[in-house]
Amino acid sequence: MRKKIISLIAFICATVSAVNTVYSQEKRTVELSAQEILARMDEILRYPKGALSGSITHIYPDGKSFTIFLKGNIADEDYLFVVSSSERGDQFKVLYNLGGEDIWVYNIASLQLFHKIDIDKYDPLLATNFSFIDLSNADYQANYNAKIEGESIIKGKECFKLKLEPIFKKGDYGNLVAFVSKSDFIPMKIDYYDQDRVIIKSMSVAQVAQYAGKNFPVRYDMLNVKSGTLSIMKFFNVDSSVSFKKEIFRHQLLGQ
Repeated sequence: MRKKIISLIAFICATVSAVNTVYSQEKRTVELSAQEILARMDEILRYPKGALSGSITHIYPDGKSFTIFLKGNIADEDYLFVVSSSERGDQFKVLYNLGGEDIWVYNIASLQLFHKIDIDKYDPLLATNFSFIDLSNADYQANYNAKIEGESIIKGKECFKLKLEPIFKKGDYGNLVAFVSKSDFIPMKIDYYDQDRVIIKSMSVAQVAQYAGKNFPVRYDMLNVKSGTLSIMKFFNVDSSVSFKKEIFRHQLLGQ
């Protein structure tokens, strides 16, 4: 009888120890996985290489709207977009170097070149709800410290809820809250807060397509919470057969 009791106590102790070990491992995994989730989200958001075409439609609360068009040349770490409208034709070029970290804007009408740094990166893209930095696809995991704050259901999908604190405190965004799908790491929703921690914008990935064996978001809805306006960015076509000369990604040559 005494041997059975000792064996039972030993079994209970071993079980408790195993549970504590598993819990400790899970806790460490959660703490270490936030940046990995961001890295996988970045991979989903990355533009496919080639010639990319799309548009942004900006809709006011009264139903009025306007549309601008995007033509992008996408390389590994460099992207060049030409932004145009039906009324004015080509208006400016937006060049992203270093994976979107370095931003140059060339105004075609005034022949002026601007280097977007610090707060200037957050200027709106032709009066839409998308800023230049929103179009940059700069890696979130390189620019934000992430923390898992829980879970949520967005559009029927189980999501991680991540709080993102910017590493560099020179922008409009005080912090972000991202809801990332557990199954495929698509950012179902990202809420943008200003420096006073007041929500200013909310973006959702509304449509995803398959390209080159991976998911690629082809529609983004960006809501401005203050104005009630909605900007819808869509990508229509990718031509991966197009090749580019390296010179087109040099800001010194944007005027040519």
